[in-house]
Amino acid sequence: MEMNILQNKDMFPSFVAAKLAGIQIDYKEKYKQIKDSERTAFPSLAAGVVLLLNYKELHNGKSEYVFQLIKRSATVSQAGDISCPGGILHPDDKIVSNSIAAEAVTSFYKRAAGRTIHKDKETIELIRIFLANALREAWEEIGLNPAVFSFLGALPCYSLSLIARTIFPLVCLIPEPYEFNLSSEVEKVLEVPVSTFFDGSHYALLEVVTSFEDTTTVHNSLFPCILLQDGGGKKEVLWGATFNIITNFLRILSGNNLPAPSSPQRIRKILSATYISGNSQ
Repeated sequence: MEMNILQNKDMFPSFVAAKLAGIQIDYKEKYKQIKDSERTAFPSLAAGVVLLLNYKELHNGKSEYVFQLIKRSATVSQAGDISCPGGILHPDDKIVSNSIAAEAVTSFYKRAAGRTIHKDKETIELIRIFLANALREAWEEIGLNPAVFSFLGALPCYSLSLIARTIFPLVCLIPEPYEFNLSSEVEKVLEVPVSTFFDGSHYALLEVVTSFEDTTTVHNSLFPCILLQDGGGKKEVLWGATFNIITNFLRILSGNNLPAPSSPQRIRKILSATYISGNSQ
């Protein structure tokens, strides 16, 4: 992928849509696994998230596409994590999917008809449902008006390791400027230039130490991560599901051409006993 396409306001969305139209999507298989798990002692949950792209003028005077991510507030589970707007699928999302999301997805696949891998009706319906799910959550979390987005395609699912949950990611473009209205669940919105992920100096290893409420066992695990500057001089760490969703997206765009980390930075993060539950009492 030519890096100058990130500065091309008009070409980049079409480039993304063309790439995503040509990939296999595993929504049908993953959703079936989730439904089957409902009959077991360990049911899994489904969650739609929206990976938001926006064209911004940066502090260095250049303009390029950025990811608009949220930092979860101390009032919710996984507090302090950087994530995409989104959340658990709600039964009503299937009703909403017949309106805004349905029109966006139908229009996308009509435009992509000549270059898309065949996607059956069930897969397309699931894309509509999870887009509606993600847009509803984005409205609740950051006040994103569902009428202003452009749908650029769906990404393969990502299943979490610490929680029985599978994420269904959708990529959307929103206009600039856009003023968010943050709920109590969101501490702030971070704007991360896409080019950040093509610079090996931003990568690090995160040592995660966990000891949850139902066990006294302490676990140490290493995860790749990205170190970010939040604009106020504070460092943030992007890791876990969101890191993997974004890097998978960029591998699709670049032909698996992300850089190797150029420094052996290693940082430590201790997860509280209430990290998953969000209950600080």
